[in-house]
Amino acid sequence: MYQRTLNIYLSTNDPALEHLVNSIDSLDRFSHNIICQKPGFTDNLQSASIIILDSPDSYKYVQQFFKTKAANTKLIVCLTEDSLNLLKDIYDFVDEFWYRPLDPEKILVSFTRVLSAIKAQEDASLTTTYLDTLIDTLPDLIWFKDARGAHLKINNSFCKTVNKTKNQIEGRGHFYIWDIEPDEYAQGEFICLESEEIVLRKKEACLFDETVKCGDEMRKFKTYKAPVFDNDRTVIGTVGFAHDVTDLQNLVIELNILIESLPFAIMVTDEEKNITSSNQKFMDFFQLKREEIVGHNVDVFIDESRMFTRSKRWIFEEGEDGTLLLSKDKVLKIHDEQLLDTFGMMAGHIYLFLDVTLEYHAKNKLLLDANTDYLTKLNNRRRLQDFMRKTQCGPTTTLFLADLDNFKEVNDCYGHDEGDNILVSFANLLQIYFPCENLFRLGGDEFAILIPETTDSTEVNKYAEKLLTGFNNYIVRKFPHTNISVSIGIACNVTHHSDFGELFKRADMALYESKNCGKSVYTIWQQPDSQDM
Repeated sequence: MYQRTLNIYLSTNDPALEHLVNSIDSLDRFSHNIICQKPGFTDNLQSASIIILDSPDSYKYVQQFFKTKAANTKLIVCLTEDSLNLLKDIYDFVDEFWYRPLDPEKILVSFTRVLSAIKAQEDASLTTTYLDTLIDTLPDLIWFKDARGAHLKINNSFCKTVNKTKNQIEGRGHFYIWDIEPDEYAQGEFICLESEEIVLRKKEACLFDETVKCGDEMRKFKTYKAPVFDNDRTVIGTVGFAHDVTDLQNLVIELNILIESLPFAIMVTDEEKNITSSNQKFMDFFQLKREEIVGHNVDVFIDESRMFTRSKRWIFEEGEDGTLLLSKDKVLKIHDEQLLDTFGMMAGHIYLFLDVTLEYHAKNKLLLDANTDYLTKLNNRRRLQDFMRKTQCGPTTTLFLADLDNFKEVNDCYGHDEGDNILVSFANLLQIYFPCENLFRLGGDEFAILIPETTDSTEVNKYAEKLLTGFNNYIVRKFPHTNISVSIGIACNVTHHSDFGELFKRADMALYESKNCGKSVYTIWQQPDSQDM
């Protein structure tokens, strides 16, 4: 993320050293700006990242450069054998020593070590910035403690809660930060020492409900605490996150008063869907006791099969309008409303169980009436069109169109009541051979039969022959005074990529061919160059 230009101040009269330093490659994210000057002291080096002193009397200026340079500036000094005895005087002020005669390989190793140290400082600074930015943008209280309980780092939310600055808090213990009185501290009240000991002992993250004294009031926190490990897995401290739930718990009390006065069943949960409260109507509806569910997940309300409530009196039904609960005489709709805290974060759910019995039965009757033929009780044309619009035509789908021959003569000679009797009888016959959901009355004396899966033409022929035989044995014998018969047109999705519209057209053409062939026959649609059956 960062890019740095390192200003390197080189104090030397040696062109070879200047060339050597210029030839050293910079590290990733860094570039070099070499400033070469004659030996001597200068105090204008605050922007220098590295200072290299190379002269016989460099040791004279070491302490001056050390006092005037920036805190993170690295100081390198070149020495000869004659000045080695001066090491003890300047050793504590210098980061690297280069010895003459200069060895380019050793210079490269040493300079790379200095660059790596600078990069490590920059990376550490950036990591600290990342951490500070992250924790200061979060609304929860966040802190890091050492194993003795001293606060090493906290975020802005922590400071705001205790009304102290980071400088006042960092390095201090709990009783000072939270303004605990000595007797309260001695008794261990409101200072969370016990939970800290649990985390240090278990060496794992734990969740606590803690009461903390904030000034003159008490606050409730959901507190997550976890151990911080050293490289050798030694616990060196803890990190904590505290979410203030005081207002939520006060809200729960108010909610309990409210929900008991409402005329429908109610269940309230926290953000993890653990039940926190419910009203008496809920208990009565589902035959449960409050102690059986409060504190447990909502799954305790549901049967193991996931189809019933635990009392077995209510069946779950998922529909377009949401989740419904059905019993013998009532239908309840479950309405899930989210509860948000003052920060807009999820704090829980409130489930309303609304009585929609009348609406449910009225809607089902309307749907049934809209999609069912009044006379035969089969699906109607509208239901077929809706089915074809929503359903993909499968590669083994077959469509039968059946039309009653001479039906108009029946109505003309024997009246419409007799015609209706024939239609109802034919509908009953169809239900003997085919599932009701696959049968449709298209209007008048025309019917459609959908077979989702057929293996081959032999199976299709068997269905058609069975229908013709059944018609002759059942309908014709029942109405011998009529000249009634049935013609059938059949289309199979032989191309494996036809839609229902194309399949319907082909079946209609096959039906027309059956009518032309003398009626009381079936025809399977085939390609134009094939011979019809």
